[in-house]
Amino acid sequence: MNLYAILNYFHRHLGKSHFASRLAVYIRNQCSCVIRYHLTGGAALTDSGEYFLIQALGVRIKTFIDVGANIGDWTNLMAKYSPDFDQAILFEPSEVAFKQIKDSFGDINKIELVQAAVADEPGELSFYEEPNSGHTSSLVPGFSADIAIERKVRVTTLDSEIEKRSLGVINLLKIDTEGYDLHVLQGTRRLLAKQKIEIIQFEYNDAWALAGSTLYKAYELLESFGYQVFLLKTDGLFKLDYQLYGEYFDYSNFVAISSKKLPELQHLVVGSI
Repeated sequence: MNLYAILNYFHRHLGKSHFASRLAVYIRNQCSCVIRYHLTGGAALTDSGEYFLIQALGVRIKTFIDVGANIGDWTNLMAKYSPDFDQAILFEPSEVAFKQIKDSFGDINKIELVQAAVADEPGELSFYEEPNSGHTSSLVPGFSADIAIERKVRVTTLDSEIEKRSLGVINLLKIDTEGYDLHVLQGTRRLLAKQKIEIIQFEYNDAWALAGSTLYKAYELLESFGYQVFLLKTDGLFKLDYQLYGEYFDYSNFVAISSKKLPELQHLVVGSI
């Protein structure tokens, strides 16, 4: 009898025990916490790897897009390390957050502000907006805080928005939509096919499960257009062994780099995980 058969025998019999099953759930939950802290650092810009990436890219970035700009913290940091950027477009559906970024960036000609959500199809969707520009306001039902107010917002796609503006190469696209990131990526297929976006940073978290999205689907989409995908940590980019970790639905940031841009940024890839 091989090892697999032996383990299967024990698993089958332990599965009949209520105590053993509850213990397995407890152990699984503790293991999930260990995996989470192994793969993620936290949501703050300095803990998530975003600060590292912005510093590393610096003056290379001339054109960037911020989807889910919230109150503009990420854009502020981007502008600090790339002060000579040529053009930026910020998308934000929240009324309160949009007012704040308008106050901050409205007088800067090279920054365009668009009050809209971004997804895979244009139209209109319910947006669950938290008070005080809450960071977990989202298009995903059931994810935002209970005090969030549901309202309809305009939805667009990056394919259509970039086509309207006849933009050339986009150096960096940042997506932070609290669970709707895969939908945003699916609305960039024409841009991805031409590799008009050099670097894409997107957030992955527990809201993906509620949105019916998976990391596998994101990898599949991006790799089909010649991008390589990496887990972003505070000390660099890592190749994630998806077959080992699978879907863990916890806060992380991933970075996809086009095949044309990767040789220039290969030094940022520091290992596998």
